[in-house]
Amino acid sequence: MMAVSNGNATTHATEEKFIIKHEGETYDIARFLKFHPGGRNSVSPYKGLSITKKFHDINHSAAATYLMREYRLHGMSQNSAVEDLEKLVDWSKPMLSQVGKLGPCYEEWVSSPVDRRLRLFYSDIAENMSMTPWYLIPIVWIPVCIFFIYRGWLMNQQAINDGVGLLWAVCSFLTGIIMWSILEYSLHRWVFHMQPPATSPFLIMFHFLMHGLHHKVPFDDRRLLFPPIPAAIIAAILYSMYAIIFPSWMVSFTAGGTVLGYTVYDLLHYYLHYGSPKDGSYLYYMKRYHNQHHFTHHESAFGISSTFWDKIFGTEIVLRKLSRALKW
Repeated sequence: MMAVSNGNATTHATEEKFIIKHEGETYDIARFLKFHPGGRNSVSPYKGLSITKKFHDINHSAAATYLMREYRLHGMSQNSAVEDLEKLVDWSKPMLSQVGKLGPCYEEWVSSPVDRRLRLFYSDIAENMSMTPWYLIPIVWIPVCIFFIYRGWLMNQQAINDGVGLLWAVCSFLTGIIMWSILEYSLHRWVFHMQPPATSPFLIMFHFLMHGLHHKVPFDDRRLLFPPIPAAIIAAILYSMYAIIFPSWMVSFTAGGTVLGYTVYDLLHYYLHYGSPKDGSYLYYMKRYHNQHHFTHHESAFGISSTFWDKIFGTEIVLRKLSRALKW
């Protein structure tokens, strides 16, 4: 068993300090600058100064206010009500075995973000399997996508050679991409953001594994992507459903399109957290949009790669116009 340390203890170990003051307390937000939803440039003029007036003028969300406590320098007075919420768990121990015991406190706790590293399992093997570096996604899933396309071509070679079959193959592949788009929204809204019953430790742990941990530790880059093994299980179930829904000649191409859609989605999600898109670009808009989902609108803005289904189902949010571009 490997012990886990509180990530807050090493937050500023390798970065130049960026000191600000707020309501009589001092904070070092050096690490947070690259994650700040308002961009680095909106905070940089306040280095060494008080941000209290600006903080209240912008009317920061409860999640943003809670997150700020992570950067408070040691030795300052602390809000005991806030501290008690994190004292419900032991950050030096694996988290999965603890969250099921939170009961009615789980929803508030998981919606209150922290800037820490989180360990899930006691087993090192299970823990390593639960962490996914970004480059593993294309390494695993691009070959799977190619396999499905090749398999579809072998099964429909004569029809494809006649020309008409090629058109249907392309349409089937595009159908798979559309299917993923629907799945992306549906899973995020109705599975990942379900509210588990406070009386069910199993459903609380399931929710935390699927998505809750991402909202609790949104800056833990090891937890941004879905691990390949559980993803493969879901993919196998989905393929079985495709085999029932679609004609046999269509299944492989549609599966290939879905795998490509998932791969793009997962990499895009990582980029929206760690990338620095330029003003005016599509990714710039989606990064702002996704930041609002994390810190203000938890029950809307479910689209990651697109806002299309948010528009259809009435969960779209409208981003306010900015006087200047954000820089992350």
